[in-house]
Amino acid sequence: MEKDNQKSYLGAAYTLSMIVACTTRYGDIQLGYQHQVIIGLFWIMVGLARFGLNGFRAHRLLSRDTLWAVKRYMLPHVVIHLYTIALMATGKVSKSYFTTNLTVYVPTLLAVLSVYLFGAKALRYNCIAVFASWLLSVAASTAIKGPLIFPHAIIQAFVDPNDSLGGLTANYLELHDLVLAIGYVLTFYLFAQAKPTRRNVLTTIGVLLIMTLGMKRVAVLGVLLAVAFFLLAKLLKEKVRYRACRLAGWFAFAVCFGFIFILSSGSAFYDFLTATGINPMGRNYYYKKIMEYAWFSPSFPGIGRNVVTQLLNSKLSYLRVGGVHSDIIKMYVENGFIMFGLWLWYHLLYMPSAYKKRFGYKVSFVYFGIVIYTFTLYLTDNIEIYFICQMLQITIPLTYAVRQREEETNAQINAE
Repeated sequence: MEKDNQKSYLGAAYTLSMIVACTTRYGDIQLGYQHQVIIGLFWIMVGLARFGLNGFRAHRLLSRDTLWAVKRYMLPHVVIHLYTIALMATGKVSKSYFTTNLTVYVPTLLAVLSVYLFGAKALRYNCIAVFASWLLSVAASTAIKGPLIFPHAIIQAFVDPNDSLGGLTANYLELHDLVLAIGYVLTFYLFAQAKPTRRNVLTTIGVLLIMTLGMKRVAVLGVLLAVAFFLLAKLLKEKVRYRACRLAGWFAFAVCFGFIFILSSGSAFYDFLTATGINPMGRNYYYKKIMEYAWFSPSFPGIGRNVVTQLLNSKLSYLRVGGVHSDIIKMYVENGFIMFGLWLWYHLLYMPSAYKKRFGYKVSFVYFGIVIYTFTLYLTDNIEIYFICQMLQITIPLTYAVRQREEETNAQINAE
């Protein structure tokens, strides 16, 4: 009983700290990522301490799964970082662009270790933190700027993105990382949870409204694509469904390379946007400028990890944007043709296979649903270094795997 109380207190402390970590906007006050890194590092130390006491012998199944997850999720980050260091050592990238890469290392390790610390409850704690953070941020903005933030957000989302109702110029419901991360929760629910009920349908509508008012229509698109794939794949047997995931992975691989090829081949992409009347929201300018640093060829080595963001904050600061609004472009330009291909292969093809071999078809299927949502966002947004998005895209398949393990164990006990 005392041990259960300790776990409960630890879970409560974790949830409260994650609410603080997830909240980056209070009215016009916007926080950076530093407090997220500090809070993340604290819980990583807690997780490592617990693992050191209980798990380094790797005799427990959860301990072995934790080691498996750390290796699989950290590997691409470490390889890409080392590749950039190699480019710097050979003089192809300036050493002044070196970064610690903590914005990906910390949430990755934290996500895995949160599952080690709390098991399947890790997802519940993270989801509570995400929704509580949204409420906290919106409540603070309402108190500071007034209730006009709501009609202003509706007008910006559905009528005029440049509206300034009541003198408001910012959309205080456009909480980038937070709003995009909520889509992960909805995608997982639709992929893996129970049959729809009135309460669940209302919750789904509420989440979609949050994403729409937050000017994240690409998140709605990502959920719809994931659900469409889910409904089609559910008609198939498990093994055939897995093959469908493989085919979809190869298709996404080709689409990502095709996207880069089109952007590298003159003005065809931008002419298409003009002809169809699609409003790129300034992305055409960002894309053009960043693509000037690359060419489409296996000989393109890349300009180095996190260099795109540094360029947008220095030489290209006149664009007044912190990210290129496409992680597909960012990853290609930073890592080069070959490393970009390996990165795509790893996430779209290797990881679904790895999940299938260790946890089975169901978990692999859920992982691929998360991948569909993730890569939809990658096309037109910057989530590859977003703290909350990284946390959820890792904790969701891992906690689902833990649940599957528990159900299998309980079934075996009952059978005996």
